[in-house]
Amino acid sequence: MTKTEIIVPASTSNLGASFDTCGLALSLYLRLEVEPHSDGFKIVASGEGAEKVPLDESNLIIRAARYVAAERSRGRKDLPGAHLRVDSQIPLARGLGSSSSAIIAGISVYEALSGDRLEPEDFFDYALHFEGHGDNLAPSMLGGLVVAVVKEYTDYSGTQRRSLMTVKRPWPEEVKVILCIPDFEMETAKMRAVLPQMVTRHDAIYNLQRGALLQAALAERRFELLNEALRDRLHQPYRAPLAPGLSEVLHLNDEPEKYPGLLGVAISGAGSTIIAFATENCEKIAEAMKSRLAAYGVQSQSLEVKVDNRGRVIRAL
Repeated sequence: MTKTEIIVPASTSNLGASFDTCGLALSLYLRLEVEPHSDGFKIVASGEGAEKVPLDESNLIIRAARYVAAERSRGRKDLPGAHLRVDSQIPLARGLGSSSSAIIAGISVYEALSGDRLEPEDFFDYALHFEGHGDNLAPSMLGGLVVAVVKEYTDYSGTQRRSLMTVKRPWPEEVKVILCIPDFEMETAKMRAVLPQMVTRHDAIYNLQRGALLQAALAERRFELLNEALRDRLHQPYRAPLAPGLSEVLHLNDEPEKYPGLLGVAISGAGSTIIAFATENCEKIAEAMKSRLAAYGVQSQSLEVKVDNRGRVIRAL
């Protein structure tokens, strides 16, 4: 059997008011080289968070691959083993979809070893078993800006299943993406736990309006509307105060006149990364974000990244 290369992009989700509804694939990558072997799975990890990644069967990539194999074979045939060389540019627990990229990679490992190419409906059904956030899974798989809706249905055998309905849209090249990545983690489960179970109708309408505005503004290239479209009342007001400096960085939305070219900022996923969108002056905007965190004693790094429009790549070497 030949070696296979798998490349999965990072993702940013929520995009302000579009909580749990859409995400964007970014040019930071999880790369795997898969070499089939009969002696089980073995992992060599490098890159971001390599020292924290389990190298045994508890690794999320292996768990995803084995889960799909069990679901597809119903116990008739075990998945062959492989040596996996994993290199990641995606920081862990920073709101950049590191777990989603690992899940996509794991299901892709199954495809590479079994030769079974999954239909999108099945692929996302298996992915949602591990990660309920379609707004990270979909862009990492498909690339670009993706609106993702979780769909529940009953299959031909009467089994209740879930999958994603997705719409992929191109991202305008004029809108640059800047990441400010603080030197601390924010675990998604804990950040979701701080959100209220109930919201007012007023706040729900507020977010629905701005989520719709984001898609319309991008479609009509009215980028000046992004500042309003990225404002939110469902998650950012509850998460930002839990980490030093995040609220101050979000206040850049209230001062666009100080930073020509700035279109808006938002928390990436559950944090801690802050994402900014701009048409120019990216370095100055990045420095403003970093300096606001530094005022609270938080070190950070900034990156200007591109939008990945390819999504997951799987190919023989």
